[in-house]
Amino acid sequence: MAKKKVLLMGKAHSGKTSMRSIIFANYLARDTMRLSPTLDVEHHHVRFLGDLVLNLWDCGGQDAFYESYFERDRETIFRSVELLIYVFDIESDCPEKDFDHFAGVLEAIEENSPEARIFVLVHKMDLVAEEEREMILEDRRRLIEEFCASCGVHNFQCFGTSIWDETLYKAWSEIVTNLIPNIGVLESHLDDFCRICDADEVVLFERATFLVISHAQLKKGGGGDGPDGLLEADRAATGEGTGGEDGDDGGGGIDAVESEDNGDAGYLPEGMTADESVAQSSVHPTSSSGNSLNQQAKSGTIVQRKNSPHFDAHRFEKISNIVKQFKLSCGKAQSQFQGMEVRNSRFCAFIDAFTANTYIMVIISQPGVHTAATTLNIKNAREHFERFIPRSWM
Repeated sequence: MAKKKVLLMGKAHSGKTSMRSIIFANYLARDTMRLSPTLDVEHHHVRFLGDLVLNLWDCGGQDAFYESYFERDRETIFRSVELLIYVFDIESDCPEKDFDHFAGVLEAIEENSPEARIFVLVHKMDLVAEEEREMILEDRRRLIEEFCASCGVHNFQCFGTSIWDETLYKAWSEIVTNLIPNIGVLESHLDDFCRICDADEVVLFERATFLVISHAQLKKGGGGDGPDGLLEADRAATGEGTGGEDGDDGGGGIDAVESEDNGDAGYLPEGMTADESVAQSSVHPTSSSGNSLNQQAKSGTIVQRKNSPHFDAHRFEKISNIVKQFKLSCGKAQSQFQGMEVRNSRFCAFIDAFTANTYIMVIISQPGVHTAATTLNIKNAREHFERFIPRSWM
């Protein structure tokens, strides 16, 4: 079991505890109104992807507490930090004092945890007029960048966030991904899975928080709006699909074959035809010793963590929010969420429990890809991906 120390800091009433409660304690945004201000430091041990434990230090933001953080408890607070998340309130009435506190935090981090990764959240962006948000966020980001540079800090990431929309999930997905030790290997195998399924996109979500862990996109000739269509379907409207041409080259890493009838690609056990595999849906992936991608498998250019101009840049986080709220509704009805399928004339979206600690979403717009092939691919890939999303961490 690995523990990662995460510092959550910022001025009082900036929204630190609210965002933590939404992401890790399944609060709805409206329910955070009843949360009381954090006094001193609250410690929370949050499990993520099984046995990866986030040792989250939620630090109160009153001036008196900062005096303690910087003097008496300096080493205790800032030692062995993996991640620093500093929250600015976009409507703060004392921005100069906020930056003074931020400077003290950066200095203490550089002194005690120089390898810590730094994330800055400009929070409560919903309070800014929508037409001005981008401009104001860029202006604030520039100020933060200049301030960090003056303190000798050049590596950090900055996000605009609100508890009322998908921006909170976007920021925290990027943050927690930095704590996954084998993320590169996982992404590589997700690329292969996306190509094998002939999917427009494949997204991996952490089971408890529904934060996005990884994403693979199959770039095709026509482009499209599969995930955006899923969002529209949630609003009882019709989405746009993705069309395009298939590539010819193969990849490596996972056993697959190409169906002669309809071009569907899938995970198949050794020695079994596509028809036999569909008929025997209880089959498992082959052993790692025999893993090699059939050269006839469908192929394309994988774009990792990048968005096609045809897609909504926040589509995954919007879906995270929608599905997590639906999961909570299922729990209130004493039902367990397993998965869902959304289909219209343009695309089909599969969301299903995947490994012990993840859910997967597969977006398919190719009409020749049958539902049975996709669901079988998901089922047969579970055991393979369990090796790259282990229940315990070194």
